[in-house]
Amino acid sequence: MTDDPRDLLRSYLRQRAELGEAELVLDRLSAAELQALLAEQKTAPAPRLVPPSDARREPAADPRRESAPDPRRESSPNPRRESGPPAEGPEKVEVHVRGGAPVPGTVPHPPSPRAPAAYVSAEEISSLPILADVREIALGCPRCGLARTRTHVVFGEGRENADVMVVGEAPGQDEDRSGRPFVGRAGRLLDLVLMSAGFPREDVYICNVLKCRPPQNRNPQPDEVSACSPYLLKQIELVQPRVILAFGTFAAQTLLGTDVSIGKLRGRTHQYQGVPLVPTYHPAACLRHPAWVRSVWEDVQRARDVLDAS
Repeated sequence: MTDDPRDLLRSYLRQRAELGEAELVLDRLSAAELQALLAEQKTAPAPRLVPPSDARREPAADPRRESAPDPRRESSPNPRRESGPPAEGPEKVEVHVRGGAPVPGTVPHPPSPRAPAAYVSAEEISSLPILADVREIALGCPRCGLARTRTHVVFGEGRENADVMVVGEAPGQDEDRSGRPFVGRAGRLLDLVLMSAGFPREDVYICNVLKCRPPQNRNPQPDEVSACSPYLLKQIELVQPRVILAFGTFAAQTLLGTDVSIGKLRGRTHQYQGVPLVPTYHPAACLRHPAWVRSVWEDVQRARDVLDAS
């Protein structure tokens, strides 16, 4: 293993690319510093650097560490640590440096397994036996136009046999960057409200109606909800929660098959195919209307009571 930061950075970039990452953020060095780090030979081009408006953070090699390379590296059996490109040929990966200027180049890696796949019907999705299979299909889903604008599919996460299932509306900017649901400001508020009722995040299953972010966080469109609903319905079927918390208008209306407003739906317990469902305001709406936090807290406590009584 080598301690040379240039080799560590090249190895890290290749490994992330092999895992399907389309972009990375290195915010502890400038574009010029990174270009200098990666410059080894004229035949080894550097990654292309794209300055995003607000890119997410990824760990990066520290450019300030300098030490002699370990000679054992030359005989390392790990092919990912070799400096040469794979036989398949190079593909581009975007490395974002906060505040840096673009520098042309490529990092070789195999084709991403997360590329849009063939269309899978709702019937095929409903026949999948485990969440891992549903997730695999969803990660390459081309079922609606959001496949062309997303950064990551936000499938869902949590205990696969959770008693409590949280259903939101759609990923936001932070979720689109990370591939995880409820990780921004609204997510932090959600975590606090859930914890207040004795539902730590690690004990619940969290997902959204839409698995891809609508541009500019606009409301989900009917065709997008229709295209994405088979994933949500299968998640509920496989997790088999004892209570569902539906956060936001589209989550509640989609699961209850109604166009009644969330203000009229909340405050009582409904049923989704025999599973108690408690609708409430979305945490993002509470950030705009802080007075609603009390109502959300009451609704989550209602879910607690339902679970304790079952």
